[in-house]
Amino acid sequence: MKYLLCTNSILLFYFLSFFGCNTNNIKIGKPYQLGNVPISIKNVTKPDPFIEHLNISFPELPGHDDLIFDQKNQVAYASGMDGWIWKLDFKTKSAEAWVKPPVNPAGLQFSNNKQESILTCASRLGGMDYADKSGVGLYEINIKTKTVHPLILNLPKIEKDEFEIVYQESKRPIFSLNKLNESISRAFSLCNDLAVSKDGNRIYISEPFERPNAAMGSGAVPEAIGLYPHGKLWMYDRKHNTISLIMNGFTFVDGIVIASHSSTKEESVIITETTKFRIIKANISGKKEGTFEVLFENLPGLADGLERDAKGRIWVGIIKPRSGLINFIHNNPWIKSFLLSLPQKLLPIAKKTGILVLDPSGSNALYYTLHDGSKIKDISVAVPHEDIIYLPSFDNSSHGLYSISINKFELGESK
Repeated sequence: MKYLLCTNSILLFYFLSFFGCNTNNIKIGKPYQLGNVPISIKNVTKPDPFIEHLNISFPELPGHDDLIFDQKNQVAYASGMDGWIWKLDFKTKSAEAWVKPPVNPAGLQFSNNKQESILTCASRLGGMDYADKSGVGLYEINIKTKTVHPLILNLPKIEKDEFEIVYQESKRPIFSLNKLNESISRAFSLCNDLAVSKDGNRIYISEPFERPNAAMGSGAVPEAIGLYPHGKLWMYDRKHNTISLIMNGFTFVDGIVIASHSSTKEESVIITETTKFRIIKANISGKKEGTFEVLFENLPGLADGLERDAKGRIWVGIIKPRSGLINFIHNNPWIKSFLLSLPQKLLPIAKKTGILVLDPSGSNALYYTLHDGSKIKDISVAVPHEDIIYLPSFDNSSHGLYSISINKFELGESK
């Protein structure tokens, strides 16, 4: 019997290895062993608040990725999965499809404290067709005129593969945008999220992975399986009109917030490595420059977007949970070519989604909950505004703006 089991296992291995066809040439990373969920997160796990306390407004609003608020004018802007940036007017309780970039909007931020324009990362969404095949990148939208202006559509070619590196300021690859011609540049693969310096001069932009025809949503699933470390964090310097590479060789660089800064520049950023189930802090200047620290690993789910509340706490969208199957796949990459050959509709898709809250340093877990997906799916980020937490749902079947009062969350405080 043992011989037969061994033989069958060997035959299965050869079948999956040689008959699986990775038609899109997705890069496959090395074996990666995921461990148990950190005790610190288990200790702050709370009952699901969504069943009883979830509110829905603006039913016209489709599924969306991000949300920003203009408190003065009592409006919000949401990056819709239908390709539009939606404007939500809280005075009139009305919603409108407001501006449509060349490709789907994703991360949103105001350009500066004046809030006269909006920055958006825009990328292709899996399953959608676009007239403009080269429209991926960073855009600025004038709120008054609704003019859409491209800021970054091409990035420098980085010929040398380097893994898990945070560049010291003096060693960063830096390029003048005026000199970025076709021979030394490539198209932006996927512009995902962004963070803006206090003075508005520096914009940090996440590029989860680099490959032609990259896409969000279903288009990112192959990268989640491959787990290859080719994610990057870029910084666009508006004052000097340069683009520089801040981080290179990380896995699916996604959400980003600025962690600390001096009087003149940012010293560290916190990012999610979504498909690696990690949150890390990168020290980009100051005494620890050129280093990074893992704040959390072996997360219970896919950490997506990051936002801070008025107390500085960091709210993390957990778009999907981690499963035992994922643990097995990443520890056994020989099966990945076979999985990449399957239609995505055959792959198991979890319905659960949740929220993780961290203290201002990002080092301590204050709260975690997981919802069964019956009321809301695919929480991409949790956006605090006043005394409410708003919950963008990156789900095509979603309709409306979801929210919960912050007092419904049993938030512990770090010691």
